[in-house]
Amino acid sequence: MALKRVIVALGGSEYMEAAVAEACQIAARNGAEIVGIAVLDETLVDPAEPSPMGAGSAAADLRSERQRKVETGMSDAIDRFESMVEAAGIPHRTQKVVGDAQEALAGALRLADLAIVGIRHAFDYGTIAHPDDFLGRVARASGRPILAMTSPARRIDRVLVAYDGSAASADALRAFAVLNAFGPSVVRVVNCSDERSASEDLLEDGMSYLRLHGHTVEGLVLDGEPSVALLEHAEAWSADLLVMGAVGRRGLSRLLLGDTASSMLARSDIPLLIRS
Repeated sequence: MALKRVIVALGGSEYMEAAVAEACQIAARNGAEIVGIAVLDETLVDPAEPSPMGAGSAAADLRSERQRKVETGMSDAIDRFESMVEAAGIPHRTQKVVGDAQEALAGALRLADLAIVGIRHAFDYGTIAHPDDFLGRVARASGRPILAMTSPARRIDRVLVAYDGSAASADALRAFAVLNAFGPSVVRVVNCSDERSASEDLLEDGMSYLRLHGHTVEGLVLDGEPSVALLEHAEAWSADLLVMGAVGRRGLSRLLLGDTASSMLARSDIPLLIRS
């Protein structure tokens, strides 16, 4: 399935340029448009914190300074986005939204095929960071695939797919297979389980589906705690992309829930493709 609309989160971090660069490559491959989304989230400007008595003036000054910083960061991000996509000759447009960042991104994704965001920052303009589960919540709310980019952008040749048989991991595997977003040389499907025979059956199911979509595939059962084993193996194998489910009840699909989510998103230097 060709992508026709790619959403890019226009944040102020170093990850944004990698996200825009990847979006340009994917859009050019598919003849797609890119929609850049910049969000002024009030919770990042004026967090819900009580002010000490008599400190109202100082709090107002702080809020005004944060407001100016966010607005300047948004304008800079939009300018960089438009410069990059115009140079690449990609059809594009920009949306500037005031409101909740999660709702804005999930809403934009309702009529889009893919979102590309910074792996640790989406709409943070040097103020207050999003919560660690931000990307997982957007994936669950939108039901669309999200590519979380690291910096700098890289050529995606080796893809590691975490598949445990859950609906979420199946959705992620299928999204990767049908989206004409990448042209990897090899895809490795992995699973963590104490029951090796069951893991091997799951791997074969996942590999056979990917082969139907023209991928060169291999499989491997990993030992150890899924969150640790997956990241260690991805680094040792020099993976260029990790594919995994955003929600689930067992195995690798727990990776973007709770404390494990914080660990993965904080530690990974490899882009993640997630789907609920």
